[in-house]
Order: sequence, then C-alpha cells, then structure tokens
Amino acid sequence: MTSTILIVDDDPVQRRLLEAMVRRFGYDVRIAESGAEALVTLRGDPEIAVVVLDLVMPELDGMGLLAKMREGGLDTPVIVQTGHGSIETVVQAMRAGALDFVVKPVGAERMQVSLANALRVDQLEDEIRRMKRRANGTLSFKDLASRAPDMLRVMRLAE
Repeated sequence: MTSTILIVDDDPVQRRLLEAMVRRFGYDVRIAESGAEALVTLRGDPEIAVVVLDLVMPELDGMGLLAKMREGGLDTPVIVQTGHGSIETVVQAMRAGALDFVVKPVGAERMQVSLANALRVDQLEDEIRRMKRRANGTLSFKDLASRAPDMLRVMRLAE
C-alpha cells in the first residue's frame, strides 16, 4: 500500500507540477486548492501520511492551516513550500509545527528526500503512539498491522 500525500496550493500550475513529481515517486496524491479545503480533507481522510503545504494562499494561509491542524490534534507531518523563503519565514513555519521547508520551485531530489524523511518521522511517531496505547491497555483493531485485503476485511468485520 502506497502512502498518500496531500498537496495544498492555490496555484494550479504549481499543483500540477508537484502532483506529477510526487506520483513519479510512487505515492498516491490528494489535492486541495485552499487551506479550508485541506482541513476538511485531513479530518475526513486518516490515510494522508504527509502534507505539502504552500504558505501564501488567500483566506486560510499555510500558517493558519498549521495552527488549525495543531489545535485540532492533527499531527500529520507537514512540508512547507513557498516562493518567499526568508529565514524568518522558515523559523515561523518550524515553530508552527512544520517538519521541513522547501523553496519553490523545488527540485525532484530535494522533494523526494523531504517526503521520505517525513514518512519516516510519521512511522516513528505512530509506533510511539502504539506503545503508549499498549502501556495503557488501550490497543484496538487499528493497531494490528496487515496489508492483505482478506485480513483487512476480517479486521473490519471484527470491529
């Protein structure tokens, strides 16, 4: 099963370029044209593994989305991208919860490394959460690891 990456950018050209690049890396892609749309998508799709987020957008910008994600308990790793890459912006984004920061136009190698690192961090955090649930005695069927369709069906039935 491949990881799903959510691309959030108001610029259709940037979205298409980034989507094509991420698909070439072998990931599934979801698209959001605004911060508000991204928030709805994140709340409705627990399969999203990483968010690639543009900082400068109308209405709910990237920093606002990061804040709302953290307030809502959404701990999906975020890679911030922007065309305005000042040191101050990088520091603000990292303090707001971003895992990494790339400047547009991002190169394919840089994005691939950034996505791989974000996925690795997400897996480690997931394992820590599972260990905490184990220690508290609150494990559930969602803690079982399986990719076989038949086993997934059995787990849904058991739930």
